Amino acid sequence: MAPRDLRAELRREDSLRREQGMPPAVRARVGARLRDAREPGPTAWHRRPVSWGLAASAVAVAVALTVFFMGTPSARSLGGLEVAQASADLLVREDSEGVVIQGGEASLLDASRGITLRNQGALVVRRESTGVRLVRGRAEFSVNHRPSDALSAVVLVSGGAIEVMGTRFTVEERGEGGTVTLHEGAIAFRRLGGEVVPVKPGQTLAWPVVAPDEPAHLPEPGPPPTLATPPAPKVIPSRAPATSVRAPSVDEVLRELEVLRGRHEFEQAARYLEESMRKQPVATRERLSFELGSLLTYQLKDAHRACAHWARHEEQFRRGRYAEAVQRARGALSCEGRER
Repeated sequence: MAPRDLRAELRREDSLRREQGMPPAVRARVGARLRDAREPGPTAWHRRPVSWGLAASAVAVAVALTVFFMGTPSARSLGGLEVAQASADLLVREDSEGVVIQGGEASLLDASRGITLRNQGALVVRRESTGVRLVRGRAEFSVNHRPSDALSAVVLVSGGAIEVMGTRFTVEERGEGGTVTLHEGAIAFRRLGGEVVPVKPGQTLAWPVVAPDEPAHLPEPGPPPTLATPPAPKVIPSRAPATSVRAPSVDEVLRELEVLRGRHEFEQAARYLEESMRKQPVATRERLSFELGSLLTYQLKDAHRACAHWARHEEQFRRGRYAEAVQRARGALSCEGRER
């Protein structure tokens, strides 16, 4: 068998990797090995018997790294997402959170749902059974147009889910809130409570979402100023007057509700809403009643309790502002058949 010409193999490998766009770090390593492998003198040859083995190892490392960064996209997958494109300086890993991009740029593809995302900086993303979840970071999404009878593609965020039929949009997730900006197409943002907020091209929606028809709570005007009067004689009561405890406002209840939902403490959230409703006047009770029904329907999935609650809700708030959403929830639960 003729001896292998390792120097010629190294030169061919270096030339091939240069044509294919070898990452700079790998190219530097191969170049260093080539310099070490130049024609040595007789004395140097005996002093460094393992230099050829090290050079061959460098080629193996170069090939492995180049396949990872420059191989065909279909051959690479991260957390169930295909790597459609990747920059030479891509720094990425997989851990319990999902796919973590620390540097560089990559286009990740969920082929089954037609979702492609491209990171804009550091990013954590995870593929789940119900959609692609953006855990943290900023990315631009594009979704292939889907037939009208197909299920929507879903991008999950901390405040709910973005339902898409074919469009392009940018999402920023900060862990406890974020924004979505629609560039083209149409999307709908579904809150954790089940309410749906449509978003049009050019609009930016932030979460947690405040219902657009929620009335603003303005401070009540105080009485007109009066002239100072002499102090009345001090009277010491025989016993201390009873102190009244102020009931929390609707906004305070909703903030606490979002905290409990975020912890997945749904049963505790339902009990908290039931208790809070008893302390609210009728004018502000409708919103809390709707949130309780949504919790029973979509989070606890308790059809019996949910149908009974929706029946009481409709009886108390006839032609209320959530009537359409209530009917959708009752239809999804098949409440009519349960009540017969």
